[in-house]
Amino acid sequence: MIKCDEKETMTETQWTPLVGRDQECFACGAENPFGLQMTFESNGKQLRSRLTVSPRFRGWSNLVHGGILSTILDETMGWTAIHLTKRLILTKGMNVAFIKPVRINTRLSIRGCIKERISERKARMVAEIRDEEGALCASSEGEFVLFTMEEFSTMDIIPEEELTRWLQPWDNQ
Repeated sequence: MIKCDEKETMTETQWTPLVGRDQECFACGAENPFGLQMTFESNGKQLRSRLTVSPRFRGWSNLVHGGILSTILDETMGWTAIHLTKRLILTKGMNVAFIKPVRINTRLSIRGCIKERISERKARMVAEIRDEEGALCASSEGEFVLFTMEEFSTMDIIPEEELTRWLQPWDNQ
């Protein structure tokens, strides 16, 4: 598993918040009271998120449910692909490695980066979750199908005016 290069962290001022998310998304929707409400920042080479998982997302006893960890990794890889390739995406497949149990109410650091740009239409992404001490807790690798806005709009998944709103921040970068 390739991890996101720690040398790429740069200074704190070189991380820029991402905007334009789906406000109702379970993982990143700021207006979804039942979701994770993830936010992302980019340094131009990778994305990061910081998150403390609440008890409502627990599995056994005081551990974060594995499905929630998988969602965090998928969302991170997905937004990494969207932001760094400037394409819309769908997850084709992903593998997750659970390395260390993650306890609820633990401050987590999540990173995503491009492992390989396979073609104009495909990219392989990686993401990792680390705990407060920096220990690797979970990692993932996924293949993502990349779409232009025109291609994505023909699938009738998201209304075009929403797509345009999401992509507007790309014009400022």
